[in-house]
Amino acid sequence: MNYRQFCFALSFTILLPWVSMAAASENPAQSYFEEGMDLNKLHHYDEALEKFTEAVHADLDSNRYHQALFLTYIALRRGLQGIQFYQDLLKEHPNNAVIHYWLGRLYLQSQSLEKSALEFQTAARLAPKDEHAVISLGHVYLRIGKDDEALKAYREANRLAPHVAAVHAGLGTIYYHKKDYSKAGPEYEQALKIDPSLTEARYNLSLIYEKSGDLPKAMKEWQTLLDQDPNESQARERLARAYFRLGKFKDAVSEYSTLSQVRQESPEVFFALGESEIMLAAALTDSEDQTQLRDLAIQAFQRTLELDPGNAPARKYLDRLQAKDQSPHEK
Repeated sequence: MNYRQFCFALSFTILLPWVSMAAASENPAQSYFEEGMDLNKLHHYDEALEKFTEAVHADLDSNRYHQALFLTYIALRRGLQGIQFYQDLLKEHPNNAVIHYWLGRLYLQSQSLEKSALEFQTAARLAPKDEHAVISLGHVYLRIGKDDEALKAYREANRLAPHVAAVHAGLGTIYYHKKDYSKAGPEYEQALKIDPSLTEARYNLSLIYEKSGDLPKAMKEWQTLLDQDPNESQARERLARAYFRLGKFKDAVSEYSTLSQVRQESPEVFFALGESEIMLAAALTDSEDQTQLRDLAIQAFQRTLELDPGNAPARKYLDRLQAKDQSPHEK
């Protein structure tokens, strides 16, 4: 994250409704916070860090001030300094759930996942009605691979806050890992109703539809992923395969052609492209179009063999096509 992105994110994610100057002057923490925001706009980040630190000292329980401080530490790449600050703060306030939570966030940022989990556990114990620590605990357990512990955390988070997309996506992923697709599917669907931008949830949901035999639904999800990100090569490959299976060879050729531009070192993609072009040529009646497609297929199989010289099916296709071009009948 560069500084410009940081300032934008900070102003967008933590600013609450406007507070009057009079109210700010009566609230030292708010005053420090606003000074820090002003300093960020001037790119005086070290001074802003000091002001956000003062705001946290003045109000230990406000997540808004902690978030400002956290983002500043991350933007300045001083995560270790932030960890030390929160460790020192806990020596004075060992039972403050908010401090434990933000220390957990800093550990998570530094990839210290086990330490992060311990802090989120403590925060959840100290503030059992606050879903944030439990949600974060579920995320960490999922990353560590402790699916059963993650499942327990997400279920508790869902009880506290039933409409959080990340919680439903997390539950879906755990059930997906367990191959319990009848439970994973509805969780992913619920997550995407709340937040349609969750690409991993959408892709996994598409695979569930495919496994259940509902290819049209799967294809719809792949197309949505491509609409969101045209470079999503996994979805494009799945969609191309589906078109091939359905005999829609023109669409398959189109998708594999686009995919070959993204995955230029994949023999599998070029082989599938060549095969799709052969099938499309066989379905056409115009000889000129057939010849053009066979020429394109030859190029695709040649590229396949450049990338994978031992590819016997590509060699067989290529020999047959070249022999046909050289036959007296063709001449």
